[in-house]
Amino acid sequence: MDRFVIPQKKMRADGNLRTENIPVVVDEQPCLLIETEDNEELEEEQLAASEAGATGEQIENNGASSSSTAGTDGENPGGGVDLTGDLSHGPAEKPRQPQLKAYPRRSFGSQGQLASRSFSYSWFKQYQWLEYSVSKDAAFCFACRHFFHSVHGSGGHSEKCFTQEGFKNWRKGGEKLAQHNASASHKVAMEGCCEFKEREKNGSRILTQLHDDGHKKIVKENRIYMRAVVESLRFTACQTIGQRGHREDEQSTNRGNFLEMLHLLGKFDSTVSKKLSSGPGNAKYVHHDIQNELIDIMACILREQVSNEVKLGEHFTLMVDETKDVSKKEQISIVLRYIHNDDIYEEFLDFVPADGLDAESLLVTVKGALAKFNIDKNACVGQCYDGASVMSGCNNGVQEKFRREVPHAVYIHCHAHRLNLVLVDCVHNVKPVADCFATVQLLYNFFSGSVTHKVFMQKQTELEPTKRAVELKRLSDTRWACQYYSLWAIKQTLPSILATLEEVTNQTNSHRAIEARSLNGLIDAQFVLQIYMLENIFGLTKTLSDQLQATDLDLASAIDLVLVLVDTLKEKRKGETWTHLWQGANDMCERVGIDMQHQQAKRKIIQPSHLQQFHVSNSNTRKKILQTPEDYKIHCFFPVLDRLISELNRRFSADSCHVMKGVAAINPKHKTFLHQDALQPMARHYGILEDNLSAELHQLKRLIDRKKQNGVSLNSTHDLLILLRPYKEAFIDLYKLVCISMTLPVSTAACERSFSCLRRLKTYLRNKSGDVRTSNLAVLAISSRRTKEIDVDVVIDRFAANHNNRRIVLF
Repeated sequence: MDRFVIPQKKMRADGNLRTENIPVVVDEQPCLLIETEDNEELEEEQLAASEAGATGEQIENNGASSSSTAGTDGENPGGGVDLTGDLSHGPAEKPRQPQLKAYPRRSFGSQGQLASRSFSYSWFKQYQWLEYSVSKDAAFCFACRHFFHSVHGSGGHSEKCFTQEGFKNWRKGGEKLAQHNASASHKVAMEGCCEFKEREKNGSRILTQLHDDGHKKIVKENRIYMRAVVESLRFTACQTIGQRGHREDEQSTNRGNFLEMLHLLGKFDSTVSKKLSSGPGNAKYVHHDIQNELIDIMACILREQVSNEVKLGEHFTLMVDETKDVSKKEQISIVLRYIHNDDIYEEFLDFVPADGLDAESLLVTVKGALAKFNIDKNACVGQCYDGASVMSGCNNGVQEKFRREVPHAVYIHCHAHRLNLVLVDCVHNVKPVADCFATVQLLYNFFSGSVTHKVFMQKQTELEPTKRAVELKRLSDTRWACQYYSLWAIKQTLPSILATLEEVTNQTNSHRAIEARSLNGLIDAQFVLQIYMLENIFGLTKTLSDQLQATDLDLASAIDLVLVLVDTLKEKRKGETWTHLWQGANDMCERVGIDMQHQQAKRKIIQPSHLQQFHVSNSNTRKKILQTPEDYKIHCFFPVLDRLISELNRRFSADSCHVMKGVAAINPKHKTFLHQDALQPMARHYGILEDNLSAELHQLKRLIDRKKQNGVSLNSTHDLLILLRPYKEAFIDLYKLVCISMTLPVSTAACERSFSCLRRLKTYLRNKSGDVRTSNLAVLAISSRRTKEIDVDVVIDRFAANHNNRRIVLF
């Protein structure tokens, strides 16, 4: 037997280092390994552990066997520890040591001697094994949680205060932490922790020096196979298709997308094929529990990236919305908006099942999600929800309750929902418009039938053979900005609609014939004119709606877009728009045979005597028959424009919030650009002194003038951010305001997009999918760009670190 020597440095109880030879078994033959290089990294780590309070007994070699990883799959042999929260999930991770601006305070003492104490960040520097849970406001011991039971098994006794319940007595924090650091159980756990780190550092180097070709070949084959497993899961997750099948045995013709994809890869890779066909039945790693774990690892990697980017950006805004999935479960979508590398990011964080739909329950759910992913809520500068009272209530809504805890988090009503409310108000309060949309919905319902739809498509082909056939669009009850497509479809196919109604009227089906005759009577000159008029106006609101949903749109630009729409509507009121609309509707009426000039009322409409001295805007008398272009203009066109302009000015007023004034003053295109009076309220809200703001504004104006002389122009807030980036140390306060201005959200469109993904993930056949799996799959699917950039080797390494007792060797 060849003898090798490996110098392993161990620390004695007296603090001195000694070297031991460690025997290693290779290919079932005992030998001693030699390592010619000094293990400097291990020595530095052991010295750091000694300085952190660990005694020589903590890492002295006492003959105990190397510890194996504990707490795999979210469990702990000691029982009771929830590793799915904001603590470390496994021994391969580092202790969670979040640095908050202010830790929660507790009151201690009695009889009038109450003292408010909190967790101290300085304890992290003194005890490297210490970790802190934000959600529980408690301290834990990283070593005891992961390594005590791996050394003692089910025997021994560890301090539950630092492993299960969490230490919270901040009044005696220094004393209790010192006692735990010197306890025997903690020293045993620290020994296992040091040996685990030592094995991680030296294992690959030892194998390389031994040139164990056989072992390396096995590891390589196993990692190739695991790569195929991970890639199959990643592909199905990004495509939002189901992984599992109804029957997954060998006799099934369809074992689900995951297994079918894995077997397809096996046809092109002999290693994958061999593992699937001849590998051990309990080591193929295709069980749904393994799938869940690998999906969770990939989702954790993405969430860690988002968490790190939020910390670098220093500020973020919170967007929350709620929907029901196919199983009728209330799902809360949480999205964060922040600046990273001078770009705006809106990243989906989690789907959380709602325990209740009251404000307090929703607030607890949102705060728990932020703490779970190690995101400091105190860095939140804004919150954006829809107009539901439970979210936007100014007294007991979620936004108000959250603002009491985080005063800087201003509430912003989603601009897309505001625009929707403007259109709803216009449609419901202008009678001719409401009648028009009711007729549009009736037409869609009638032409959705199989017989009428077939005739409708044939008529389009006969009348306009060179054009592509168009289907009528269904109205949306919640997204009125999208009604433009319904109006456009009717405008394009009106001749075919009338021809279809005429043909169906002559069919033998009496019910369908009567319905067609009724619809034919509703399509008159007034309806045609309203279709032309509303299609023109709703085209403008559709453009604004699309722009408000853009991820890179900042609040200042959104306000400008609304003001541009208001100016456009005012121009339409006094311009030549009505003449063009009237001419287009008149040409269409002549084309389809509708008389637009002679429509007489059956009887003269008489105003009630008690109302003759008043102007009645919404009369309860019969429908007025419009005859002249002036009648249509006064009773149809002007009411719609005036209502839209009035509602846009009311709901999008820039003066409704002092922060909004500051946001507008940061926009280079706004008339109040860099005016101190407009910026001061916003600066005061975010804790910026008036003197500092005044000095920086003076210098910034001089800088902008000098840049303009060199040909540099500022067209948006983003351009101002790029300009200030090299000088952010000189313009600290102004740079902060610009970042906050761009971070404030415009709409909750990102939450709405996550709902679209949820509908693809949780379908009728997948309605029993677990909440954690659904949320993780949503993260991978929505952030597909990040998902495709994940290093598969990192996923395999994390998986291997959680399974030291695995059947296939991965390192």
